[in-house]
Amino acid sequence: MKKSYIVLFLFSVIAVLGVMCLIVPEGSALRFPRLCEIFVPAQEKGPSPEELIEQRREAALAAEQDQFQVFFREDPARFYLPDGDERFFDDVFAALEQAEQTPMRIVHYGDSQIEEDRITGAIRERLQERFGGNGPGLMPGRKLSTPHMSGSSSAKLRRFFNYGGASNRASGRLYGPFADFVRLDTVTTFSFRSVTRKDQRPSSFERVTLLVGNVKNKMSASSQGDQRRVEADSAPLSFLRYELPDSSTRVSLTASGYADLYGILLDSKTGVRMDNVPMRGCSGTIFTSMDAAQLRQFYQEENVRLIILQYGGNSVPYLKTDKVISNYKENIRKQIRFVQELAPKAKIIFIGPSDMATTVNGKRQTYPKLANVVDSLRAAATECGAAYWDIYGVMGGENAMVQWVTARPPLAGPDYVHFTLAGAKKVGDMFSDAFFLYYEYYRWRKKNGR
Repeated sequence: MKKSYIVLFLFSVIAVLGVMCLIVPEGSALRFPRLCEIFVPAQEKGPSPEELIEQRREAALAAEQDQFQVFFREDPARFYLPDGDERFFDDVFAALEQAEQTPMRIVHYGDSQIEEDRITGAIRERLQERFGGNGPGLMPGRKLSTPHMSGSSSAKLRRFFNYGGASNRASGRLYGPFADFVRLDTVTTFSFRSVTRKDQRPSSFERVTLLVGNVKNKMSASSQGDQRRVEADSAPLSFLRYELPDSSTRVSLTASGYADLYGILLDSKTGVRMDNVPMRGCSGTIFTSMDAAQLRQFYQEENVRLIILQYGGNSVPYLKTDKVISNYKENIRKQIRFVQELAPKAKIIFIGPSDMATTVNGKRQTYPKLANVVDSLRAAATECGAAYWDIYGVMGGENAMVQWVTARPPLAGPDYVHFTLAGAKKVGDMFSDAFFLYYEYYRWRKKNGR
């Protein structure tokens, strides 16, 4: 049979079937498909159940991530991070999670705004509750009174510190890691005890460490019947450590000889340790005039992984022109870089000035150039690879201090500069809340492979 006949036959059969599809009514005993069912292109195959689940998971993760991102972009309590790097704190968080095995230290330097363990105490308590540890950290070798601790020395020792008036200065650069020391030239006994309040847990500790340097001939110190000696040719900074019974709330330490005592650390054996280092009247520009070897040794020996620098308030009244503000910014940049070089494992957070009010035309209002100072310091920090936390913005910005002073109970004092204990705790809690949100994002990223 010819091929043309075969082709003609096939098309004829198709034509007959097509006519039947048209004329046979729906619902008859014979079932013929409609032409639209035959000639409509086949639908593409849809995603598998596994693919659908993965799509939904990615959508949910994107929504969760966006919630974090909104805070990081918009909230006044956010940290300003160098290059917007949301992984900036990852090394700090990893160290915090390992603190029960490898203790880590945080040092909070600041001006009079953090005196009496204000702000620092609230942050320390939150960190130790979550990551372990106890103890108030650094105690100076002089009379001390904070909401958490009371301390004294049986002998009056001369104090030297690297800020304030020239009469406070020592010869040379050996001020210790806290820019503040007392000179031992007799026998004295240091005594410390916790002050217990109803609204907080007692500040217990398990280890006392005396920081010693500039020893002449030799000196000795004893605690709990354990005596240690340091010779004159020792390192720039010596650590005399004494183990205490668990959860001690008081301790005494006797020292004799001639040496400079840079502070006494009351810490736990594990967990987070955090020091409060207030410098009344300081503008934060003194670090480059301190001995680099001492600082480096302390940061390394104590596994310092986070350093908070809180300055600017003392300079605000004098920063009245853009040029003066620019010079201060450059000086702060030098300090940050200096500390970074000495503590390469540590991250740095710079906290600028809070809102501060003065009288302008008979009315209390924010210092005219304060917002410019805040912007300048934020730029100085982030340009150096440090983070910035903006108390001024957290408080509410311009003229917020007036509201803090008139709040009930007052959150700031009548000088319209310093926080009350209640206000300082509020600031410390807001700092901690923001810090922990970045930590939750860190955990979320680890869990979800981000």
